[in-house]
Amino acid sequence: SFEEFLKEQYPTKKSRKKADERFHRLALGYEIYSARKKRGLTQKELAQKIETTQSEIARIESGEQNVTADKLNKIANSLKGKLKISLV
Repeated sequence: SFEEFLKEQYPTKKSRKKADERFHRLALGYEIYSARKKRGLTQKELAQKIETTQSEIARIESGEQNVTADKLNKIANSLKGKLKISLV
């Protein structure tokens, strides 16, 4: 089962927590990637709009970098979107 697979891949709570954190960064990165592509922007163009580098956009989209709420808001605004954060 999938649960067994996860237990095998991430045997400790610490390793599972790190995997969960990475998953959330990847999901967020994919949302940014999708919105950027939908608007026809390159990573470089998005980076210029929010005054950062193309490599930072690449790290965000690939889930390699944590992102501040301020940066997320800049990204959302530059992609003509709205930042919505909820705790469930």
